[in-house]
Amino acid sequence: MKKQTILFFSLTIVLLAATWASISLASAQQADCDAFYGTPIPDDQIDGVIGSEWNDAGTFANVSISPWGIARLWSKQDGTYLYVGLRFVADSENPWVAFQLGPSFCMSTAADGAVFGDDTLSPNGYVDIHFTEGAMIPATDAVQDGKGAISVNASKFVIVEMKKPLSSGDAEGKDIDWEQGQICTLSIFWDSNGGGSSGGNANHIGGGSTSRTMLINANPVPEFPSLVFVLSLMVFTVPAIVLRKRWGKRQSRS
Repeated sequence: MKKQTILFFSLTIVLLAATWASISLASAQQADCDAFYGTPIPDDQIDGVIGSEWNDAGTFANVSISPWGIARLWSKQDGTYLYVGLRFVADSENPWVAFQLGPSFCMSTAADGAVFGDDTLSPNGYVDIHFTEGAMIPATDAVQDGKGAISVNASKFVIVEMKKPLSSGDAEGKDIDWEQGQICTLSIFWDSNGGGSSGGNANHIGGGSTSRTMLINANPVPEFPSLVFVLSLMVFTVPAIVLRKRWGKRQSRS
């Protein structure tokens, strides 16, 4: 009977692993990352510190950023706002970081964007921008939508947080107009050797594309263990226990 019990438990583990893998793969096949549906983050928690407010966000490791480096990315949405968190190690204590929202080509004409920590454009940490027609340079939006923050510690760990409306209606600012179920594009750039930054050797110009597709996912982030896990566990363990009891009774009779 021990062999049968072990078999049932083994099948349970296989089923649960397959279920979890199928959930993860279903998401991964659609886009590079997901902005899952989650709870709103208040403005005062957009402070350059990744805390528990990101627990229900999609988390993605080993995200390439331009001109070089690997970052960890957090993303979610609440139907009104898009939330993006970023953490990486720079080569300076005074870098700037930029997000481009929309087209995949760097500094695409009329693309929406956000800049963090630029000594000229965003001395207070965050500025809502767009790229001007033809000039391919950032222009500050007249209406500043959203909230952002950047922090850099002595070890050069950079943390960026952004809260931006999915659809602000700001056409002059070229703001995004994204909705649930849509696959969009996010590009990430940083610089540390001039033009609003200093102290390093990272130059965002000529760094190549870091565009990532992002699904504005209407579902919450898959949790494990979940209801599927619990139900699957019951389906396999309950029969195993019943059969074991029956087997024990037969053994005692014999």
